[in-house]
Amino acid sequence: MKQGMADYHLHTTVSPDGMNTMEELCDAALEKGLEELAFTDHFEIYTPGFQGSKYSPLGKFTIPYLKQYRERFEQCQKEYGEKITLKSGIELGQPHLDPAFAQEVLRVMDFDFVLGSMHKVDDIDFSERDYTCEQNEALCRMNLENLYRLADEGDFDCLAHLDLIKRYAARQGQRVSLLDYPAELEVILKRLIERGKGIEINTSGVRQGMGEPIPAFEILSLYRKLGGEILTIGSDAHKAADLGADFDIACQMAKEAGFSALARYTRRQVSFCDL
Repeated sequence: MKQGMADYHLHTTVSPDGMNTMEELCDAALEKGLEELAFTDHFEIYTPGFQGSKYSPLGKFTIPYLKQYRERFEQCQKEYGEKITLKSGIELGQPHLDPAFAQEVLRVMDFDFVLGSMHKVDDIDFSERDYTCEQNEALCRMNLENLYRLADEGDFDCLAHLDLIKRYAARQGQRVSLLDYPAELEVILKRLIERGKGIEINTSGVRQGMGEPIPAFEILSLYRKLGGEILTIGSDAHKAADLGADFDIACQMAKEAGFSALARYTRRQVSFCDL
């Protein structure tokens, strides 16, 4: 791994699915030569009035939950802040579904970085959908429609794992690609660029059986050709072992797509570091 890299997509034990504490991730980062971490624990937004389901139970993502994140981040900053640069972040799922609540969430602390994510439609996670030849097109179009809403309305800095849907299809032995919908994809990317939003290279796709990061190189290249400049790299690690994983692949991919710098954030203001 290139020295001085920053991992801008990480989950700690604050997230329901995180396996390591912030402190443990800091120790792993120091061992691996990373110089900056953005802790982006999950916060899912649901449709107003949603009562919960077996797939999306209510009660996990609350303001007290987020205050717990703030307390742990502040403690970690005190302990590790002189050893490694730490940024407060959040992975905000579907903020466009309830903008008022999303703003309440973002007021809990002065976040450095906000990832916008599309995990769910109709409050059902894409990981819980059934992927079949008959349904895949409808699922992709549903995904694209809601990605546009997120790009058009959401309050975030970078869009996370843009073609995440391919991960869940692959788990069921199906292939889907948002590249099969070039017109819809281009509209989403143009809207991100118009609003000054970035995208990420999420390296989880490499280690989770897809053989490539998320998004696909062609999507990253299209974003760049359309004028996109803001790019982060994140491992989407839920455990310390995956911190900074496959960043060499991501950096090469970024260079081949035409990027010469990566974005970093402080109090949601972007700056750039040479790639």
